[in-house]
Amino acid sequence: MTTGLSASSARIRGDDYQHLFAWCQILRAVIGESGITKIGIEDPEAGNADDVTVYMEDGKCEYYQVKSSVDARNTVGTEWLMESTKSGGPSIVQGFYRLWAGERGEHKPRITLVTNRILPAADTLLSLRDGRDGTVARRLQNAETKSKVGTVRMRLAEHLGVTEDEVVLFFHDLRFKLGRTNDDWAELAKERMYMASLRHDEDAVAQGMGIVRGWVTGGRREITTAELWRAVEPLKQPGDSPTASILVQAIDRDPVPEAATTVLDWVNLFPGSEPRARHQPSDSALWNDKFRPELQQAAQDLRSQGHAHVLVKGHMRLPTWFAVGVELGKTAGFEVSSFQGQTAWSSVGELSDITTEYAATTLGLGQDLAVGIALAFDLSADVLAYLRGQQINVGEYVRIRPTNGAGSQAIGGAAEARGWAYGVRDAIRRLVQEYRPSQIHLFLAGPHSAILLLGHLWDRMPRTQIYEDLGSTKEYAPSYLIPS
Repeated sequence: MTTGLSASSARIRGDDYQHLFAWCQILRAVIGESGITKIGIEDPEAGNADDVTVYMEDGKCEYYQVKSSVDARNTVGTEWLMESTKSGGPSIVQGFYRLWAGERGEHKPRITLVTNRILPAADTLLSLRDGRDGTVARRLQNAETKSKVGTVRMRLAEHLGVTEDEVVLFFHDLRFKLGRTNDDWAELAKERMYMASLRHDEDAVAQGMGIVRGWVTGGRREITTAELWRAVEPLKQPGDSPTASILVQAIDRDPVPEAATTVLDWVNLFPGSEPRARHQPSDSALWNDKFRPELQQAAQDLRSQGHAHVLVKGHMRLPTWFAVGVELGKTAGFEVSSFQGQTAWSSVGELSDITTEYAATTLGLGQDLAVGIALAFDLSADVLAYLRGQQINVGEYVRIRPTNGAGSQAIGGAAEARGWAYGVRDAIRRLVQEYRPSQIHLFLAGPHSAILLLGHLWDRMPRTQIYEDLGSTKEYAPSYLIPS
């Protein structure tokens, strides 16, 4: 019995991967002031990285070689990069170097290998990748001569016929985006289509890929930005979609950070071997001495650039989603949105009522008010144990949850999320009038997009201390402190 894809099917799968990636770059060109003048697809001028080329108005070029594998066992590593073609032609890294070295003028090109292939368990070279930009140059440069990395650096110099210093210079402009699947690029395409006020469902993504496919089969190799605008016009939809985005990388990094207008990167400040283990920064003072000021600066930068509607994205926990919403607040003139799964939840639009219920527990530990937002689950037992155990200065704890109960389906969509956020904000204002606390202690459990919308509406409130859920320990820790 034959297994796997036929050669023609594998080629089609690879073409789809390339066309989807190219569509993402086209969308990048039509969002805001991208500085892109044209996009090349299988561009003969691009030499050994000809799949997608991005030409910038400042004369810089970005070359992308896009390689898809249909077999999950296929990996990308040093030996694969240095392997000659079946016909005895130059290796992948030799081809990249020739393109890079042959570029004349003020700017050397940036070359990126994009693939769904994954990194093998132990590859000396590619394990050096910097999570921020996908390069290996910094650690390659600093390696001792007789170390494993130093030996690889020497091998590369011999393979390319250049000095080790030249190898390091070259690798400063060579980036690796590994293990990125079709789903990853489709998700990015949907976000960019939303930002460009285009339809952003799966059918629209398929139409975008079809546009690229038509250019390739029709022999088009370079498309100007003006032509790109005309190409996306049929996908236009009415509405005020965001033209800017903020990416907050707190517990993990995004595969394409350059897609965002503003990027914050705190990953190295959160200890832990993987995202699920990263709950607290290395120093608790970072919440308010670094993270919140950087969020405030990002909001100021977006406002100074004329952006009012901002797409929020990133790998962060609920307190940071809330804090982003506060800094991009409605009273500051912003509107916000984020993707909850495949759907954008925006602060703009009609409201659907979500009835809520409240349960108060008297603690008698002080004058403050504690509020538990129970959307995803009822967090009250853990919160009450924490408040009592830490003797927090709280007189009353109030749990707020939908009348139909907490759970993953408690909110059905964007309109319900907006209605819920307004309703909860108003309910907490009434609680403040009743209890007159000097401070609110806020505990969160819910979809990140709903929490963002609640933060976006958080005004005319007392000073608010937000708490980070520490996971399996069922404990909490203070995070952001929002002034009144």
